[in-house]
Amino acid sequence: MFLKGTLREEQAANSQPTGPGGDLPEPLEVIQLSLASVEAARERFPGYRLTRLVAARLELDEADIARLSGILDVDLFRSIPDVKRPFDFHLRNVIARYDLGALFRDDGHAPYHHSIRPTGYDFHRDEVIPVGMEQWRADYRHMPDERQIMAASIVWLYRAGKDNVWLRRVPCTWHAADAIACLIAAGAFEDWTRLYALYPGW
Repeated sequence: MFLKGTLREEQAANSQPTGPGGDLPEPLEVIQLSLASVEAARERFPGYRLTRLVAARLELDEADIARLSGILDVDLFRSIPDVKRPFDFHLRNVIARYDLGALFRDDGHAPYHHSIRPTGYDFHRDEVIPVGMEQWRADYRHMPDERQIMAASIVWLYRAGKDNVWLRRVPCTWHAADAIACLIAAGAFEDWTRLYALYPGW
């Protein structure tokens, strides 16, 4: 269960990070405060976009993700029987669940999640396929916000940071707190946080 009730109000009022081990890393503080109050998060972290939050995953270690599990009261490392590659398994489930198959494909160039790449690009020639990229962006634009957020997050994880290939001239500049609120409202936040937590690099 996510933070709620009196605890949310108290944390929003105090604007202080809590949790085991003292101060939280900034990305976790952004998430925790966003859960307490979107307005407080926007005030304390003006201009903190979702792309920055996703890129900051590279700065976090397993102990930090354990702390994130504590913030959310969800076991983000929960094992699934017979699943040896949890990120690969979850990524494929997310792509299927949120109908992102037009944006990402498994081209079999590498094992596990490394074979999943955004469409609209010729990776052998290292160049955009104009018609394919136009279609990628059109499909993306027609998606509701939570699916755009999920797709953009996958691209940023794939790129290990900002992207100006697929995400040019499409909506992707959400404040992190607004994106979190949108994901929660759509029932997609746990899927997003598990993708974030399990990410092993691409």
